Amino acid sequence: MKALILNLGGTSTKVAICDENQMILKESIRHPSEEIEGFKKIWAQYEYRKERILGFLNKNNLSIHDIELFISRGPSVKPLESGVYEVNESMVTDTKSGEYGQHVCNLGCAIALSFAKENGRKALIADPPCVDEMIPIARYTGLPEITRHSYFQALSHKAFGRFIAANLGKTYEESNIVITHLGSGISCGTHKKGKVIDITNGLDGDAPFGMDRSGTLPAADWKKLIQSQKYSEEELDYMLNGGGGLMAHLGTNNGEEIEKRILSGDKKAQEVFEAMAFQVSKAVGAAAGAMGEQPDAIGITGGLAHSARFVDFIKKQVWWMAPIYVKPDIDELDALSSVCIPAYLGEIDIREYT
Repeated sequence: MKALILNLGGTSTKVAICDENQMILKESIRHPSEEIEGFKKIWAQYEYRKERILGFLNKNNLSIHDIELFISRGPSVKPLESGVYEVNESMVTDTKSGEYGQHVCNLGCAIALSFAKENGRKALIADPPCVDEMIPIARYTGLPEITRHSYFQALSHKAFGRFIAANLGKTYEESNIVITHLGSGISCGTHKKGKVIDITNGLDGDAPFGMDRSGTLPAADWKKLIQSQKYSEEELDYMLNGGGGLMAHLGTNNGEEIEKRILSGDKKAQEVFEAMAFQVSKAVGAAAGAMGEQPDAIGITGGLAHSARFVDFIKKQVWWMAPIYVKPDIDELDALSSVCIPAYLGEIDIREYT
């Protein structure tokens, strides 16, 4: 039984072939920026991405008719419980609507479904970024008109949670773990007995500032900035997501470049870098407070977890709370196969998207 696994990112399409429970092929198909920039909208990339995936299969002497199961990273759809879902037309319609946000990963489920329909097979996703397990009191803000929303790197959070729990000699459902994912946006979650009961939202500006995201801002000052009318709506959106954080302060979102600047004596770069780590440390503390009891462990993952300088700063701030596990790279292809294939084989329930 062969499965094709897809994980679409901004400048790459990661693909893998799993034979039974063994990963036999993996590749990251790179998409040059000059090609991607030619598409004005995300959905305009559909045929382009699909052709590259078919090219990968052809190069490895495979066709979609050799594949029994199609798996994709989950899209931006309505809030869902954690788990495995079968891709259907309703899900694809919701991804195309843009109502729940647009990300290139939305294309993955549509491509997987098109392959599955052509082949008379199933397409599955697991733990999409819209996983919502927040408890009611975690949703409140000081205004009835505004509520907090769950949107985070659920797939890697959940996979890392299971990894940490296994190292603790427990199941994920028995464990209390604080996990922070250090990506373009920062998410910090309270994993209590298998549920993420509270989470920061780096996409919407409810989190520590990140590589290119502004994070939480003082509301009165943000209001003044909007009222100044110096910036268009598009420019304000870019400040929140794409042009904020390290990018706004230092002109780059490349962590390695910033560390080189720090080593060369750039004090401003060092201060901003440490300020970001300081905010992450505070978020870890807040997530532990939301737990209501001492965490069993703290987990640090995501691309910036490769930075010993950044991670060491966080460790110095939170070491007293719980043992700390650092795993920069959670392979999302492995994470998808580890739950979707057992679901296909009947070992895990497959949920219906309605």
